[in-house]
Amino acid sequence: MNSSKLKPLLFLSLCGLLASCAQQPTTTVDRPVPVKEQDVPATVMADATQLYQQASDYQGEARQIHLLRAARAALEQQQYPLALAITHTLANSEYSLIRQRNILLLLQAYLANNETERASALLEQTTLDALPETDVSEYLWQGARFYVRQQRSLAASRWLLQLDQREQTNDDYPELWDLLWQQLTSLSQSNLATLRTNATARNLAWLNLTELSRDNIGQQQALQQALADWHQRYPFMPGPDALPQALQQLLNLTPYQPQRIGVLLPFSGNFRAHAKALQYGLVSAASSQQEAAQLIFIDSQQSPEQITAALKQQLVDFVIGPLLRDQVDLISQQQDWPWPTLFLNSRLPDTPKRANHFFYALSLEDEASQMAELFQHKNYQRPVVISARNNISQRMQQHFASQWQAMGHPAPELYQFSAKAELEAIVSSLLETDISQNRIRSISSLVSANTKLEAEPHSRLDIDAIYLLADPVQTRLFKPYVDVSVNQTAPRLPVYASSRSFSASLDRNEQRDLNGLTFTEMPWMLGEQSSVQLREQYQQLFTDQDEVLQRLYAMGHDAYQLIARLKQQQHLPALVFSGLTGQLSLDKNGSVVRRLSWASYRNNRLIAVQEP
Repeated sequence: MNSSKLKPLLFLSLCGLLASCAQQPTTTVDRPVPVKEQDVPATVMADATQLYQQASDYQGEARQIHLLRAARAALEQQQYPLALAITHTLANSEYSLIRQRNILLLLQAYLANNETERASALLEQTTLDALPETDVSEYLWQGARFYVRQQRSLAASRWLLQLDQREQTNDDYPELWDLLWQQLTSLSQSNLATLRTNATARNLAWLNLTELSRDNIGQQQALQQALADWHQRYPFMPGPDALPQALQQLLNLTPYQPQRIGVLLPFSGNFRAHAKALQYGLVSAASSQQEAAQLIFIDSQQSPEQITAALKQQLVDFVIGPLLRDQVDLISQQQDWPWPTLFLNSRLPDTPKRANHFFYALSLEDEASQMAELFQHKNYQRPVVISARNNISQRMQQHFASQWQAMGHPAPELYQFSAKAELEAIVSSLLETDISQNRIRSISSLVSANTKLEAEPHSRLDIDAIYLLADPVQTRLFKPYVDVSVNQTAPRLPVYASSRSFSASLDRNEQRDLNGLTFTEMPWMLGEQSSVQLREQYQQLFTDQDEVLQRLYAMGHDAYQLIARLKQQQHLPALVFSGLTGQLSLDKNGSVVRRLSWASYRNNRLIAVQEP
């Protein structure tokens, strides 16, 4: 037990009694008749410490049942160290009845004392049939809320679906359906598909409701009709007035429904190719809609006055763009700009929030934030961030460092490199294999020339993980060098990267060099199942397009799809759109936040992985 979590005096006072409670019999004795908790004489609800002390008046199983009561009282009275001390010890009881009734209390004590690692291990290692039937629902509820706090929406959804299957109502857990809906709407299509495996009819009803709301968002009549069909198909599910509040609000919000969309892109100048890629994505998305808005493309390389005149002349009722930083800043700060606008770049921090202004960028800072969250979840303590010496990579490095420190951790080790030799020197110095090699040489010089010294360099063991911010070529140089620098007897050092490290053109030999590398990337570039058909159409039109332009195509496609969802997402932050560029949500300032997919190289090939 982690005594640092306990008050020292309380811990010392508990040790004697608790040790005797869980002590295994040293000789074979007749097992006492099981004592039921309700058979123990009821006492006036006293202070948990008093209940704990009263347990010493009993022996064997009766004593431990009284301790269970003391633990329950300690949780209710927020005497969390006492509850943890009792339940952690009773987990080793020789009585199966005590161990069963202790599981829920143990979980609650772990959670109350912020013992997240132990709580996670308990949830993963305990099957529901190990609990008393009366505790299962509350155990599922506590476990689901833990996963919600850990931002593990897939795990939380699994547990909430199990709880809903048992309860068939939300009478005992009024927040159940709202919380379940929040978690389901934040899942990707692939995650929703995994939940369909062995799903019950009730589980499938929730999953189908999630998908129909996602498919019809921004199309109120279609959504109403789909919901009516759903109720007819699943009459055992909650009625219209009992549906999750977020879904009911979704039905009552009037979305943006523009008829004529002005698109401001730099069709002349150095960024013409970028503008065309975005244009193709927008047109592709519009062509897939039955009632698509008319797209009116305007060169943003004009004066603001010319742009405004063109938009008014074309009777535009919504604007997408501009793309370039200076143009976004100029237009977003115009006080008399009348159109709701989805800017294709990030929002400046000091820009006043405006209700109809939204900002959508392929922000690499989102990736750095996502990686910091993953490291936090994996309980890493000493990550290292190695960045190529360029503006984008170093910006990501600094953002990761600031996010990591904001989570309460000390500053991570940061390194930068420009050339291959500098990168190798960083790895050697970082893992201290250079010091180990020097030590071996020193020892070798002291032994006899006829004596063969067998030794291998040892690497540092205090580093949890490496986050590499580099291009594909630099990454292929880096990963094998780390692998050979880590001592073979030491645990494998996990290496993570961003989308900057990914290239779709790698052959099998190049992928072999990257085995074990895990990275973030947009679903479109990974060819996820939800975009296979669109990818086939795209490749027929563009057989050999630059990967930067491919990402911009996906951005244009998502930008059009977002319009009908912006107002809903503005009022319901939990709503997530599964786009080609990631899972897209909207923050309080109107900025689109992306959560990318995870992928890893394993056995010389690229595979999708679930993280966390």
